[in-house]
Amino acid sequence: MNSRKGEDMAMGESAETTEAGEESPRSSRRRGVTGVLGVVLLLAGGLFLGLGYDQHKVGTEVMAPSFDGDHTALVDASSDGGSGIRRGDVVVIRGGWPGAPADHLYTLRVIGLAGDKVSHAPGSGVSVNGEALSEPYAHGDDNTFGAYDITVPVGRVFLLGDSRSIAVDSRAYLAADSGTLPVSHIQGRVAGTAWPLWNLADDPGVEARFPTRVIVSAATALGAALLLVAAWPRIRKVAAAARERLPRRGTKDSW
Repeated sequence: MNSRKGEDMAMGESAETTEAGEESPRSSRRRGVTGVLGVVLLLAGGLFLGLGYDQHKVGTEVMAPSFDGDHTALVDASSDGGSGIRRGDVVVIRGGWPGAPADHLYTLRVIGLAGDKVSHAPGSGVSVNGEALSEPYAHGDDNTFGAYDITVPVGRVFLLGDSRSIAVDSRAYLAADSGTLPVSHIQGRVAGTAWPLWNLADDPGVEARFPTRVIVSAATALGAALLLVAAWPRIRKVAAAARERLPRRGTKDSW
């Protein structure tokens, strides 16, 4: 009975290692599959960001704290030209108001779409079509450019920065097309941040950005972990060989 048990244990050990202490073919194949899966996850995360989104350095504090100047935004290229843009979306828009360089990029929030009546009076917030907006992301002095009451022309958008005291936005150019800009100038909707990965600002769009960051971050982290697991035996061998080559301290004879 004991002899049989000993044979079973020996067979179990040989399934994982050979007599020379090396991995068995089965274990080696398993690690190979793990490594391939890790590479696939890493590539998938990179391609998801690279093909689905453009990257844009915000550069200013007009959208802080949702998007600080040192943040790198992920811009959904599928909304280029304003496709699918909604009120409250943060967008990157090229060109701008009179005097701005034609290739300048702004990061601002869409407040009004074609036909919307956007208004603000001293002591009150911003209203769209007679309804006061809930803007937990906005801060600063809304009265920087005074009161306004405009209707957004067809094919254009009314844009504000979240940091109302410092943002130079549609409020500053009300005399030119009610401060609006062409929808066609929109380069895309800001869907999240490439850096930092965990920018959970108080922003209505955070629910849409959060899954993107979680999926990409989790896939990348899991891929890296699987690669480490697959490469661990090799890493141990290299480390052991390096230790063997290190000079050893001799011991002094005691008298």
